[in-house]
Amino acid sequence: MRRIKILVALGFFSCYGLFAQDRIPVTETTLSLAFDQTTEVYYSFAAGDEIVFNMEMIQGKHIRTVEIFELPNNLVFSAFKADVIREKQIKVRKKGLYLFRFYSSSLTNRVCRYKIDRVPSSSETRNFNTDWKWETIRDTVYTPYQQDSLVGYKTVKYQEIERELSATKSEEIMLFEKTQTVHSYYNDNVSRTYLKVDMPVTYNTPLREESIKVWSYWIGVGQESREAYQKNLVSFSNALGEVANVYYQNPLAAYAVGTISDLLLPHTGEDVEYYFIPDYENVTQFLNRQQFLQFDMGKGRVVYGRNDRLKEGTFYIGLVNDNDWRGIEVDVKIMVVKEVKTYEDVVYDRERQEPQYVKLNKTRMSVNEHQIRVPVE
Repeated sequence: MRRIKILVALGFFSCYGLFAQDRIPVTETTLSLAFDQTTEVYYSFAAGDEIVFNMEMIQGKHIRTVEIFELPNNLVFSAFKADVIREKQIKVRKKGLYLFRFYSSSLTNRVCRYKIDRVPSSSETRNFNTDWKWETIRDTVYTPYQQDSLVGYKTVKYQEIERELSATKSEEIMLFEKTQTVHSYYNDNVSRTYLKVDMPVTYNTPLREESIKVWSYWIGVGQESREAYQKNLVSFSNALGEVANVYYQNPLAAYAVGTISDLLLPHTGEDVEYYFIPDYENVTQFLNRQQFLQFDMGKGRVVYGRNDRLKEGTFYIGLVNDNDWRGIEVDVKIMVVKEVKTYEDVVYDRERQEPQYVKLNKTRMSVNEHQIRVPVE
Protein backbone atom coordinates (compact mmCIF):
# COMPACT_ATOMS: atom_id res chain seq x y z
CA MET A 1 0.00 0.00 0.00
CA ARG A 2 2.82 2.38 0.85
CA ARG A 3 4.46 1.59 -2.47
CA ILE A 4 1.30 2.51 -4.32
CA LYS A 5 1.11 5.93 -2.62
CA ILE A 6 4.73 6.72 -3.52
CA LEU A 7 4.10 5.82 -7.17
CA VAL A 8 0.99 8.06 -7.26
CA ALA A 9 2.91 11.01 -5.76
CA LEU A 10 5.75 10.58 -8.23
CA GLY A 11 3.27 10.53 -11.07
CA PHE A 12 1.61 13.77 -9.84
CA PHE A 13 4.87 15.74 -9.55
CA SER A 14 6.00 14.45 -12.91
CA CYS A 15 2.80 15.68 -14.53
CA TYR A 16 3.09 19.03 -12.69
CA GLY A 17 6.64 19.50 -13.92
CA LEU A 18 5.60 18.84 -17.49
CA PHE A 19 2.68 21.29 -17.07
CA ALA A 20 4.91 24.01 -15.61
CA GLN A 21 7.26 23.74 -18.56
CA ASP A 22 4.47 24.47 -21.06
CA ARG A 23 5.53 27.28 -23.41
CA ILE A 24 2.92 30.01 -23.85
CA PRO A 25 3.34 32.32 -26.88
CA VAL A 26 3.38 36.03 -26.13
CA THR A 27 3.93 37.39 -29.65
CA GLU A 28 5.31 36.42 -33.02
CA THR A 29 5.87 39.42 -35.28
CA THR A 30 7.63 40.41 -38.48
CA LEU A 31 9.44 43.74 -38.03
CA SER A 32 10.71 46.13 -40.73
CA LEU A 33 13.32 48.77 -39.86
CA ALA A 34 14.43 51.69 -42.02
CA PHE A 35 17.73 53.58 -41.73
CA ASP A 36 18.48 54.84 -38.20
CA GLN A 37 15.14 53.54 -36.92
CA THR A 38 14.39 52.15 -33.45
CA THR A 39 11.37 50.08 -32.53
CA GLU A 40 10.43 49.30 -28.93
CA VAL A 41 7.81 46.88 -27.61
CA TYR A 42 6.77 46.21 -24.01
CA TYR A 43 5.37 43.09 -22.31
CA SER A 44 4.61 42.16 -18.72
CA PHE A 45 5.76 38.91 -17.07
CA ALA A 46 4.88 37.21 -13.83
CA ALA A 47 7.38 36.42 -11.11
CA GLY A 48 9.08 33.07 -11.84
CA ASP A 49 8.35 33.23 -15.58
CA GLU A 50 11.01 32.28 -18.03
CA ILE A 51 11.16 34.42 -21.15
CA VAL A 52 12.17 32.60 -24.33
CA PHE A 53 13.28 34.90 -27.15
CA ASN A 54 13.97 33.96 -30.77
CA MET A 55 14.85 36.10 -33.78
CA GLU A 56 15.95 35.50 -37.36
CA MET A 57 16.61 37.78 -40.34
CA ILE A 58 14.31 37.69 -43.36
CA GLN A 59 15.86 40.58 -45.34
CA GLY A 60 19.38 41.94 -44.82
CA LYS A 61 22.43 40.58 -43.05
CA HIS A 62 21.75 41.66 -39.49
CA ILE A 63 20.21 44.18 -37.12
CA ARG A 64 22.66 46.57 -35.43
CA THR A 65 21.48 45.97 -31.85
CA VAL A 66 18.85 43.91 -30.06
CA GLU A 67 18.38 44.72 -26.36
CA ILE A 68 16.11 43.47 -23.59
CA PHE A 69 15.61 45.58 -20.45
CA GLU A 70 13.95 44.81 -17.16
CA LEU A 71 12.34 48.17 -16.51
CA PRO A 72 13.13 50.68 -15.39
CA ASN A 73 16.75 50.36 -16.56
CA ASN A 74 18.21 46.89 -16.00
CA LEU A 75 19.79 45.57 -19.22
CA VAL A 76 19.41 41.77 -19.17
CA PHE A 77 20.36 40.95 -22.78
CA SER A 78 22.16 42.66 -25.64
CA ALA A 79 23.21 41.41 -29.09
CA PHE A 80 25.30 43.39 -31.60
CA LYS A 81 24.89 42.81 -35.34
CA ALA A 82 22.40 40.07 -34.62
CA ASP A 83 21.36 37.83 -37.53
CA VAL A 84 19.79 34.98 -35.54
CA ILE A 85 19.02 34.44 -31.85
CA ARG A 86 17.98 30.96 -30.73
CA GLU A 87 16.13 30.13 -27.56
CA LYS A 88 17.47 32.96 -25.43
CA GLN A 89 16.10 32.31 -21.92
CA ILE A 90 15.68 35.03 -19.30
CA LYS A 91 14.50 34.29 -15.77
CA VAL A 92 11.98 36.73 -14.35
CA ARG A 93 12.78 37.39 -10.70
CA LYS A 94 9.69 39.47 -9.93
CA LYS A 95 6.60 40.61 -11.74
CA GLY A 96 7.45 43.50 -13.99
CA LEU A 97 7.60 45.05 -17.41
CA TYR A 98 10.24 44.24 -20.04
CA LEU A 99 11.35 46.37 -22.96
CA PHE A 100 12.48 44.77 -26.25
CA ARG A 101 14.40 47.25 -28.39
CA PHE A 102 15.46 46.81 -32.03
CA TYR A 103 17.75 49.33 -33.77
CA SER A 104 19.00 49.40 -37.37
CA SER A 105 21.71 51.67 -38.78
CA SER A 106 21.74 50.13 -42.24
CA LEU A 107 21.03 52.26 -45.29
CA THR A 108 18.68 49.60 -46.67
CA ASN A 109 15.57 48.22 -44.96
CA ARG A 110 16.01 45.33 -42.58
CA VAL A 111 13.24 42.78 -41.97
CA CYS A 112 13.29 40.23 -39.16
CA ARG A 113 10.88 37.88 -37.43
CA TYR A 114 10.95 37.61 -33.67
CA LYS A 115 9.02 35.39 -31.29
CA ILE A 116 8.55 35.82 -27.54
CA ASP A 117 7.28 32.98 -25.35
CA ARG A 118 6.87 32.60 -21.64
CA VAL A 119 7.15 29.52 -19.47
CA PRO A 120 5.11 30.05 -16.28
CA SER A 121 6.47 28.73 -13.02
CA SER A 122 3.09 27.40 -11.87
CA SER A 123 -0.45 26.89 -13.00
CA GLU A 124 -1.49 29.98 -11.04
CA THR A 125 0.34 32.31 -13.47
CA ARG A 126 -0.47 30.38 -16.61
CA ASN A 127 -3.13 32.88 -17.69
CA PHE A 128 -1.09 35.96 -16.69
CA ASN A 129 -1.94 39.01 -18.82
CA THR A 130 1.22 40.28 -20.55
CA ASP A 131 -0.28 43.65 -21.53
CA TRP A 132 0.69 46.90 -19.80
CA LYS A 133 -0.95 50.21 -18.91
CA TRP A 134 -0.01 53.75 -17.97
CA GLU A 135 0.03 54.56 -14.27
CA THR A 136 0.19 58.12 -12.95
CA ILE A 137 2.74 58.61 -10.17
CA ARG A 138 2.33 61.58 -7.88
CA ASP A 139 5.31 62.78 -5.89
CA THR A 140 4.73 65.27 -3.10
CA VAL A 141 7.66 67.65 -2.67
CA TYR A 142 8.08 69.95 0.31
CA THR A 143 10.30 72.96 -0.38
CA PRO A 144 11.43 75.22 2.47
CA TYR A 145 11.49 78.98 1.84
CA GLN A 146 11.55 82.27 3.71
CA GLN A 147 8.96 85.02 3.52
CA ASP A 148 9.04 88.59 4.82
CA SER A 149 6.16 89.37 7.12
CA LEU A 150 5.13 92.97 7.86
CA VAL A 151 5.12 93.70 11.60
CA GLY A 152 4.81 97.49 11.62
CA TYR A 153 6.25 100.80 10.46
CA LYS A 154 9.12 102.97 11.64
CA THR A 155 9.23 106.78 11.32
CA VAL A 156 12.45 107.93 9.67
CA LYS A 157 13.46 111.59 9.61
CA TYR A 158 15.55 112.90 6.75
CA GLN A 159 16.37 116.05 4.82
CA GLU A 160 15.49 116.65 1.19
CA ILE A 161 16.90 119.31 -1.10
CA GLU A 162 14.52 120.81 -3.63
CA ARG A 163 15.36 123.26 -6.38
CA GLU A 164 12.95 126.19 -6.23
CA LEU A 165 12.54 129.17 -8.49
CA SER A 166 13.70 132.29 -6.67
CA ALA A 167 13.54 134.96 -9.37
CA THR A 168 12.60 135.50 -13.00
CA LYS A 169 13.75 138.52 -14.93
CA SER A 170 14.03 139.71 -18.48
CA GLU A 171 17.21 141.13 -19.98
CA GLU A 172 17.31 143.30 -23.08
CA ILE A 173 20.33 142.88 -25.34
CA MET A 174 21.09 145.21 -28.24
CA LEU A 175 22.45 142.35 -30.30
CA PHE A 176 23.05 144.21 -33.54
CA GLU A 177 23.35 147.92 -34.30
CA LYS A 178 24.96 148.90 -37.59
CA THR A 179 24.74 151.46 -40.37
CA GLN A 180 25.09 149.91 -43.83
CA THR A 181 25.64 151.74 -47.14
CA VAL A 182 23.52 150.47 -50.05
CA HIS A 183 24.59 151.85 -53.44
CA SER A 184 22.24 153.12 -56.14
CA TYR A 185 21.16 150.96 -59.02
CA TYR A 186 23.44 152.55 -61.64
CA ASN A 187 26.44 152.86 -59.36
CA ASP A 188 29.58 150.86 -60.16
CA ASN A 189 28.87 148.86 -56.99
CA VAL A 190 25.84 146.59 -56.73
CA SER A 191 22.69 147.96 -55.16
CA ARG A 192 22.25 144.84 -53.05
CA THR A 193 24.07 143.93 -49.83
CA TYR A 194 23.54 141.84 -46.72
CA LEU A 195 24.28 141.72 -43.00
CA LYS A 196 25.00 138.59 -40.94
CA VAL A 197 23.20 138.21 -37.58
CA ASP A 198 24.28 135.62 -34.97
CA MET A 199 21.71 134.93 -32.28
CA PRO A 200 23.16 134.98 -28.75
CA VAL A 201 24.20 131.74 -27.07
CA THR A 202 22.36 130.91 -23.84
CA TYR A 203 24.12 129.32 -20.89
CA ASN A 204 22.48 127.11 -18.29
CA THR A 205 23.64 125.83 -14.92
CA PRO A 206 21.75 123.85 -12.27
CA LEU A 207 20.70 127.11 -10.61
CA ARG A 208 20.35 129.38 -13.64
CA GLU A 209 18.41 128.99 -16.89
CA GLU A 210 18.58 131.34 -19.84
CA SER A 211 16.26 131.40 -22.85
CA ILE A 212 15.53 133.77 -25.73
CA LYS A 213 11.92 134.93 -25.49
CA VAL A 214 11.62 137.19 -28.53
CA TRP A 215 13.56 139.66 -30.63
CA SER A 216 12.61 142.79 -32.55
CA TYR A 217 14.20 144.81 -35.32
CA TRP A 218 14.37 148.38 -36.62
CA ILE A 219 15.40 149.06 -40.21
CA GLY A 220 15.45 152.73 -41.27
CA VAL A 221 17.00 154.97 -43.92
CA GLY A 222 19.12 158.07 -43.31
CA GLN A 223 18.87 160.92 -40.86
CA GLU A 224 15.07 160.71 -40.79
CA SER A 225 15.33 157.19 -39.32
CA ARG A 226 17.83 158.30 -36.64
CA GLU A 227 15.64 161.22 -35.59
CA ALA A 228 12.55 159.01 -35.40
CA TYR A 229 14.41 156.48 -33.27
CA GLN A 230 15.51 159.21 -30.83
CA LYS A 231 11.93 160.47 -30.56
CA ASN A 232 10.81 156.93 -29.67
CA LEU A 233 13.45 156.76 -26.94
CA VAL A 234 12.31 160.06 -25.43
CA SER A 235 8.61 159.30 -25.77
CA PHE A 236 9.04 155.87 -24.20
CA SER A 237 11.03 157.27 -21.26
CA ASN A 238 8.52 160.05 -20.61
CA ALA A 239 5.50 157.75 -20.86
CA LEU A 240 6.67 155.13 -18.40
CA GLY A 241 8.84 157.23 -16.10
CA GLU A 242 10.65 155.16 -13.53
CA VAL A 243 8.86 151.98 -14.63
CA ALA A 244 10.94 152.01 -17.81
CA ASN A 245 14.10 151.76 -15.76
CA VAL A 246 12.76 148.78 -13.88
CA TYR A 247 11.61 146.74 -16.86
CA TYR A 248 12.84 147.91 -20.24
CA GLN A 249 15.00 150.87 -21.16
CA ASN A 250 14.52 150.59 -24.92
CA PRO A 251 11.25 150.89 -26.82
CA LEU A 252 12.29 148.03 -29.15
CA ALA A 253 12.39 145.70 -26.14
CA ALA A 254 9.00 146.93 -24.93
CA TYR A 255 7.57 146.43 -28.41
CA ALA A 256 9.05 142.91 -28.61
CA VAL A 257 7.22 141.77 -25.44
CA GLY A 258 4.01 143.67 -26.24
CA THR A 259 4.26 146.45 -23.67
CA ILE A 260 3.76 148.96 -26.49
CA SER A 261 2.15 148.30 -29.85
CA ASP A 262 3.37 151.16 -32.07
CA LEU A 263 6.53 153.20 -32.70
CA LEU A 264 6.88 156.67 -34.21
CA LEU A 265 7.86 156.73 -37.91
CA PRO A 266 9.23 159.50 -40.19
CA HIS A 267 7.03 160.97 -42.93
CA THR A 268 9.79 161.79 -45.42
CA GLY A 269 12.98 160.20 -46.71
CA GLU A 270 14.23 157.40 -48.93
CA ASP A 271 13.05 153.82 -48.55
CA VAL A 272 14.73 150.41 -48.61
CA GLU A 273 13.71 146.85 -49.36
CA TYR A 274 14.69 144.24 -46.77
CA TYR A 275 14.64 140.43 -46.68
CA PHE A 276 15.33 138.10 -43.76
CA ILE A 277 17.21 135.14 -45.31
CA PRO A 278 17.74 131.81 -43.45
CA ASP A 279 21.20 130.76 -44.79
CA TYR A 280 24.15 131.87 -46.90
CA GLU A 281 23.20 129.72 -49.89
CA ASN A 282 20.07 131.79 -50.31
CA VAL A 283 22.12 134.98 -49.73
CA THR A 284 24.16 134.08 -52.81
CA GLN A 285 20.99 133.63 -54.83
CA PHE A 286 19.71 136.95 -53.49
CA LEU A 287 22.87 138.79 -54.59
CA ASN A 288 22.68 137.16 -58.04
CA ARG A 289 19.05 138.25 -58.43
CA GLN A 290 17.88 134.64 -58.45
CA GLN A 291 14.93 133.14 -56.62
CA PHE A 292 15.71 132.71 -52.90
CA LEU A 293 14.05 131.76 -49.62
CA GLN A 294 13.13 134.36 -46.99
CA PHE A 295 11.07 134.31 -43.78
CA ASP A 296 10.24 138.04 -43.58
CA MET A 297 10.34 140.95 -46.01
CA GLY A 298 9.14 144.50 -46.49
CA LYS A 299 9.87 148.01 -47.79
CA GLY A 300 9.72 151.46 -46.25
CA ARG A 301 11.51 154.49 -44.84
CA VAL A 302 11.46 152.75 -41.45
CA VAL A 303 10.17 149.25 -40.72
CA TYR A 304 10.06 147.36 -37.46
CA GLY A 305 8.76 143.99 -36.28
CA ARG A 306 9.20 141.08 -33.91
CA ASN A 307 9.99 137.34 -34.11
CA ASP A 308 9.43 134.70 -31.43
CA ARG A 309 10.21 131.62 -33.55
CA LEU A 310 13.85 131.91 -34.61
CA LYS A 311 15.81 131.80 -31.33
CA GLU A 312 19.20 130.34 -32.20
CA GLY A 313 21.74 130.08 -35.00
CA THR A 314 22.52 132.56 -37.78
CA PHE A 315 20.43 134.41 -40.33
CA TYR A 316 21.04 137.21 -42.82
CA ILE A 317 19.37 140.51 -43.68
CA GLY A 318 19.38 141.41 -47.37
CA LEU A 319 19.04 145.10 -48.31
CA VAL A 320 18.06 146.49 -51.73
CA ASN A 321 18.19 150.13 -52.95
CA ASP A 322 15.88 150.71 -55.94
CA ASN A 323 16.97 154.35 -56.39
CA ASP A 324 18.66 154.77 -59.74
CA TRP A 325 21.23 157.41 -58.75
CA ARG A 326 21.21 157.97 -54.99
CA GLY A 327 22.81 155.67 -52.45
CA ILE A 328 21.33 155.29 -48.99
CA GLU A 329 22.55 154.73 -45.42
CA VAL A 330 20.49 152.06 -43.62
CA ASP A 331 20.42 151.74 -39.82
CA VAL A 332 19.73 148.15 -38.66
CA LYS A 333 19.06 147.33 -35.01
CA ILE A 334 18.28 143.90 -33.50
CA MET A 335 17.00 143.88 -29.90
CA VAL A 336 16.86 140.52 -28.09
CA VAL A 337 14.84 139.93 -24.92
CA LYS A 338 16.26 137.10 -22.84
CA GLU A 339 14.51 135.48 -19.89
CA VAL A 340 16.68 134.48 -16.94
CA LYS A 341 15.39 132.17 -14.21
CA THR A 342 17.34 131.85 -10.99
CA TYR A 343 16.90 128.90 -8.64
CA GLU A 344 18.04 128.07 -5.16
CA ASP A 345 18.43 124.83 -3.25
CA VAL A 346 16.06 124.70 -0.28
CA VAL A 347 16.51 122.09 2.44
CA TYR A 348 13.32 120.61 3.94
CA ASP A 349 12.95 118.35 6.95
CA ARG A 350 10.88 115.33 5.96
CA GLU A 351 9.51 112.17 7.50
CA ARG A 352 8.69 108.84 5.92
CA GLN A 353 7.24 105.59 7.15
CA GLU A 354 9.46 102.58 6.51
CA PRO A 355 7.89 99.12 6.78
CA GLN A 356 9.49 96.68 9.21
CA TYR A 357 9.66 92.98 8.35
CA VAL A 358 10.66 89.72 9.99
CA LYS A 359 11.57 86.59 8.09
CA LEU A 360 9.32 83.57 8.54
CA ASN A 361 10.39 80.04 7.69
CA LYS A 362 7.70 78.29 5.65
CA THR A 363 7.28 75.17 3.57
CA ARG A 364 5.70 75.01 0.16
CA MET A 365 4.07 71.76 -0.99
CA SER A 366 3.97 70.81 -4.63
CA VAL A 367 2.77 67.66 -6.36
CA ASN A 368 4.64 66.44 -9.42
CA GLU A 369 2.97 63.96 -11.74
CA HIS A 370 4.52 61.61 -14.26
CA GLN A 371 3.43 58.40 -15.94
CA ILE A 372 5.14 55.01 -16.03
CA ARG A 373 4.32 51.73 -17.72
CA VAL A 374 3.20 48.97 -15.34
CA PRO A 375 1.77 45.46 -15.80
CA VAL A 376 -1.92 45.50 -16.49
CA GLU A 377 -2.55 43.10 -13.61
